[in-house]
Amino acid sequence: MNYDVVVVGAGPAGATAAKFLAEKGEKVLLIDKSSFPRDKPCGGGLSVRTLKRFNYISKDLIASYSFSGSIHSSSLKYQVQLHKDEPIAAFVLRKDFDDGLLQLAIEGGTTFMEGKTATDVSILPEKVKIKLNKGEYVESQLVIGADGIWSTIAKKSGLGHHYQPMGRCLFQEYPLASSLLDDYFTEKRIFHFHLKFMGIIGYGWVFPKKDSVNIGIGEIKPSASQPTNRPNLKEFYENYIRLLKESKIIPPTINLGKIQGGILPLTPLKKTFTDRVVLCGDAAGLMNPLTGDGIDYAMSSGKIAAEVCTEALEADDTSAFFLSKYQRLWKNDFGKEIKLCLRILKGLLERNSGEKYVRLLSRDTQIVDMVLTLLNNQGRLHEYQWKLVKRFVYIYCKDLLRL
Repeated sequence: MNYDVVVVGAGPAGATAAKFLAEKGEKVLLIDKSSFPRDKPCGGGLSVRTLKRFNYISKDLIASYSFSGSIHSSSLKYQVQLHKDEPIAAFVLRKDFDDGLLQLAIEGGTTFMEGKTATDVSILPEKVKIKLNKGEYVESQLVIGADGIWSTIAKKSGLGHHYQPMGRCLFQEYPLASSLLDDYFTEKRIFHFHLKFMGIIGYGWVFPKKDSVNIGIGEIKPSASQPTNRPNLKEFYENYIRLLKESKIIPPTINLGKIQGGILPLTPLKKTFTDRVVLCGDAAGLMNPLTGDGIDYAMSSGKIAAEVCTEALEADDTSAFFLSKYQRLWKNDFGKEIKLCLRILKGLLERNSGEKYVRLLSRDTQIVDMVLTLLNNQGRLHEYQWKLVKRFVYIYCKDLLRL
């Protein structure tokens, strides 16, 4: 079977790419190893900026909107309060959200094949041959790899498959009655971040949704004091649940249950394109290391990939040279933000820096409001960094004078 573009992986990156390609009149095949709807290891956090950028995302795909949140320091002594009259975050159930995006791609004209795994890719002068499980083959002019952190397309095309450093996380989605959610998280659905919980190089989160709460803990990198033996993340998670109950953030009736796990890419691949191939989302290592949000960059990279692939087909040029435009565009869109977030995260998690930063931010409503305004607009963090730096220097000096 011959197509203009084969997209491997039907998550947010792949479904978005397929949707925009099909709407441009390209013959698109979208394949995925799973049958949909399917669940996905994820906290389910979504920025309001993403909803504005992709305004076709309907409200029925959103599990809840949050108007308030708290960022807690490692000692629990300080916290930054976030409050807005409009949503500052949205939360989704990946089973529903991903299936909704897939249906939009199909409605746009995409052909979808589920339960199909790409096992090999042959990049030939005149086409791409993709080998599927059970020995089947499909052919196309281009292939978009959106098949996750262990991407077969990335590996088989020579673009790589190792991401260092990598993060890891444990989480669970706990069903809760709406009345309990209202009691503990109010109608504003207050979310929580706990920086460097028990010294772990990472953070814990609590995301309340419509009929459930997602609780997780993520480790960004191994502790310096344990260079070879990584800490037992399950023990940290159990202690986190205990803390949340003692702090009355979650109901005491929540039981630990079966915990899910996941691996997170923290840095992009050096190269996300080659002849006839581009990589999107986790397959390219595109994730916000500060917030753990991968959906925004997945969908954004999928849209950019669709635009560049359409141009390549129109120009009859599917070379790496032409497709290099894809990497230039995503770097210009959010690449600088990834680098800046890595630097901020490093500062927050080094020694006791996070404690100091949370203490300072907790005393200044203006800088918090600046951040919230950014979250509610379509701009990227690096575009506002100097305004934020200036304000932070001001409150830092003010704090020194106070001391």
